[in-house]
Amino acid sequence: MQKWVFPLNIALTLLIMALLAMITSDIASYRLSKLFTGGAKTPPAVAPPPAAAEDLMAFAPILGKGLFGKATQGQLSPITAAAGTKPAGTSQGDLLLLGTATGSYRETFALIQKISTKEERVFRLGDPVFDLGSLVAVQKESAEILSGGRRIKILTPTAVAVDASKPAQPAAPGGSGLASQVGVGSYVVDQRALNAALDNIGQAMTDARLLPSTKDGKVEGFKVSEVRAGGIFNTIGVKNGDVLLRINDFAIDSPEKAIQSMASLKGQSRIKLDLIRDGQPTTFNYDIR
Repeated sequence: MQKWVFPLNIALTLLIMALLAMITSDIASYRLSKLFTGGAKTPPAVAPPPAAAEDLMAFAPILGKGLFGKATQGQLSPITAAAGTKPAGTSQGDLLLLGTATGSYRETFALIQKISTKEERVFRLGDPVFDLGSLVAVQKESAEILSGGRRIKILTPTAVAVDASKPAQPAAPGGSGLASQVGVGSYVVDQRALNAALDNIGQAMTDARLLPSTKDGKVEGFKVSEVRAGGIFNTIGVKNGDVLLRINDFAIDSPEKAIQSMASLKGQSRIKLDLIRDGQPTTFNYDIR
């Protein structure tokens, strides 16, 4: 026998044994996997979520025109959210009226703050107020919003403060609760109502018309006209024709000084107003409580 035959037989034998071992290993692995997995099947694929309502509404014209025949013609109704899932919107208590300007229909405005976000915006009559409703009425101290078929009234800080304050002494004729006259040239002023009015000086300055009054070619103060009934000037006893000279001995001979002097009144316990009435110097004293 030739010498190379014997090594070849050994090599073939080893190759056959290796193949048999691999086959046996694969069979064993398959049976073990079946044993431990219990023959579990692959879970079915998850069905895709239904199309959104707004996507379905794109097919409304198809049904409306009966493109699939008269039997299928009709209207597609939008899917509405279930009760209680409507997102929260602006509420009446979340709004504060900061100021108003009244005139013709297109010249009537309301400055309104959304308290939760501190956002302030100016709205004209008829404009939608945030997401609550349309602005339908504007007065000096209040505004009304039409929401869901009902009218909602919001107030300025001055009106809110007056409503929340305790009953004060009887007010002078034409007063609005900000000040009460207790004597000739003497008044008691509600501190909360005054502070609220001073928070919106721009609105307070529209309660009367102030024009410079000159003497010897120099501005000595401001002459008052067009005093609004119930406004801040009316309630502290100021009348048409009065010339305002000084507040707490601070001369108000320029617009800047007038606004500065009014802003400085916040937190004061007593206020003295010097003015000229009917050509005679007059002093008013206010006790802030």
